[in-house]
Amino acid sequence: MKNIKKITRCLLREQKGFALILVSAGMAVLLGFVALVTDIGVLALNKQKLANALDAAALAGAQELPVSPVQARAVAVNYALLNGCSPAPPLVSAYNGRQNSKITVSATKEVNFTFAGILGIESGTVSARSSAAICGLTSYQGAAPLAVPNQSFDFNTLYKLKQGSNDPDGSPLGPGTYGALSLGGTGADIYEENLRYGYDSILNVGDQIDTETGNISNPTRRAINYRIGLCNHSPQCTPLNYNPGCPRILIIPVYEPSIINDGQIKTIRIVGFAAFLVDTVVPGQGNENEIYGYFIKMVVEGDSSSNQVDYGLKGVKLIE
Repeated sequence: MKNIKKITRCLLREQKGFALILVSAGMAVLLGFVALVTDIGVLALNKQKLANALDAAALAGAQELPVSPVQARAVAVNYALLNGCSPAPPLVSAYNGRQNSKITVSATKEVNFTFAGILGIESGTVSARSSAAICGLTSYQGAAPLAVPNQSFDFNTLYKLKQGSNDPDGSPLGPGTYGALSLGGTGADIYEENLRYGYDSILNVGDQIDTETGNISNPTRRAINYRIGLCNHSPQCTPLNYNPGCPRILIIPVYEPSIINDGQIKTIRIVGFAAFLVDTVVPGQGNENEIYGYFIKMVVEGDSSSNQVDYGLKGVKLIE
């Protein structure tokens, strides 16, 4: 009987020791899983940060594509590095075609682990890729209440954006109209506000817009001189070197005639948008003002489409 009790006590001691071993092993495995989960979370966070940095780089670089793919690459690399894509710079490819342009930015980053080292895993690698494309602009908020006929525009060329009543060339919109649009209502006050600040609603390709009759010379002069006075950039903006947010830049609908009555185009249909850097407002006889501006190429916020005719003004969007 005594021997049986002795054997039982020995077995109990051995089971407790075995249980302790199992618990210790289980804790090690559990800690290992916790370490992996923690560092996998760190890996995922770094991947998202890298993706965000490349998105910003692609969008910034794409805006330079109309000017130079080389400049687009440089801007994309700079944005990526500033947003945490380091130490190795990203790979950038940029293409500026006749209709569509695209920039792709890709990068990898090594992430050092904090806890997974106890399992012999010291680091991991994340990678990301982002592409942005610029296509012809199909919608815009903030357009000037002017219209230019559908044509092929030449970069850095001066165009007449609004005619005067004694203009020897006449108005492409017909007698009694001088290049102005009725946006959000008719009348000189609405026209002047739209010309000063841009029309506050969105215009789309395909929209049909009424023209504004009358020369509206004084509102034209006041609004354009107001915009010119706000260009305090140094050096002053030129078609070759301008601030994209300069108030002298007018975004203007390009049109085809829609409704014509007695030789006067009553309604136009928007077929695209073009950008012009205002040079001056020239008072004609009787203070009948004409607006002149240089055609420029730029990228702005707004919807775009690969099917849209390119008038030099493009919208940018992420495509990958």
